Amino acid sequence: MKLVALAGGTGSAKLLRGLNAVSPKFTVISNVGDNFWRYGLYIAPDVDIAVYTLAGIADDQRGWGLKDDTFNALGALGKLGEETWFNLGDRDLATQIFRTEQLAKGKRLGEITAMICARLGVKQRVVPCTDDRLETYIATNLGSMHLQEFWVKNRGEPEVAGVEYRGEEGARPERNALEALETADRIVFCPANPVSSLMPILAVDGIRRSIERSRARRVVVSPFVGGAPVSGPASKMMKAIGAEPTTVGLAGLYRGLFDCMIIDRVDRGDAKEIEGVDVVVGSTLMSRRGPARRGCYEVLRIAATGGRCQAPKVPV
Repeated sequence: MKLVALAGGTGSAKLLRGLNAVSPKFTVISNVGDNFWRYGLYIAPDVDIAVYTLAGIADDQRGWGLKDDTFNALGALGKLGEETWFNLGDRDLATQIFRTEQLAKGKRLGEITAMICARLGVKQRVVPCTDDRLETYIATNLGSMHLQEFWVKNRGEPEVAGVEYRGEEGARPERNALEALETADRIVFCPANPVSSLMPILAVDGIRRSIERSRARRVVVSPFVGGAPVSGPASKMMKAIGAEPTTVGLAGLYRGLFDCMIIDRVDRGDAKEIEGVDVVVGSTLMSRRGPARRGCYEVLRIAATGGRCQAPKVPV
C-alpha cells in the first residue's frame, strides 16, 4: 500500500511516530509555511520534527527539537545581546547549518531533506511540499507577523484577523511530492492545525488539484476533540478564515479532498452533520505509548478499507 501522509506540527508527529512503529515505509509531505530565516540560518521546523520523529531522536516531551539536546550556543547568543525567543538546541543547530550551507551550494530543499533523512537513517521519505518560498503570515491586532513570531515570540496571544500564505502564487510542488500523490493508494491528513499546518500544503499549485483528482482513499484524522483543538491556536485561526473550529468546520474546510474522517468518541454527535463522506468514531488522542500505536492501527485499517469505513478491531 502506497501511503502518503500530509503533516505539520506536533499533532502530526504523534501520528507519524505511531505509523513508523506499524508501517515500514510511507511518504510524508511536510508543511513549509513555518520555515523562516533566523540567526542567519534557514530553519524548517515541521520538516525537521517529521525527520527527527521518524529517526527516533525527537524530543517527544517538548514536541520539537532533539531529545537530550543542550542549549549552550543559544545561551551564548543571548550574552551577546541577541534575541533568543526561537529555541534551537546545539545538535539541532547542526541541522540548520547543514541545510543553509547546502542551499548556498544550489541544492533544493527537497534534495537536502533527502540527504538529512539518509544520514539519520530514516526509512520513510520526507518531502517538503515545495522547494519554493512559502511562508504563513498572521494578520493580528499588532500587525502582520510571521507564524513563528505569532506562535513562539508572542505565544499565540495576539488577536487573529486573517491568515496569508505568502508565495503561494508562484510555489510549485516539490517533484517527489507530486509523484507520491499521483501514485498513492491512500492519503492521510494528519491531525494538525488545519490553517497553519495543512492548508499551506494545499495552497501549493498542483497539490490540491492532485488530491482532488486522486483515486486513492483519502482519510482525515480530526485534530479537534470535544469541539476544540487538542492544543495550539487552531480555534483563533479557523474563526479568522470564517470556519468553525470543530470537526464539522474541518469537514467544510477540506470538502472535496477526502472520503473518510476519523473523529473522537466525544464528538460522535457531529457525525450526522458531516455529509457525503464516511465518518468513523474512534480514539484520536495519542499519547507517547500504547494509545499512539493503537490509534495508528486504527488509521491504517480505515485507510485500507475499500468500501465504506467500518469500525476497526484495534489491537491492544
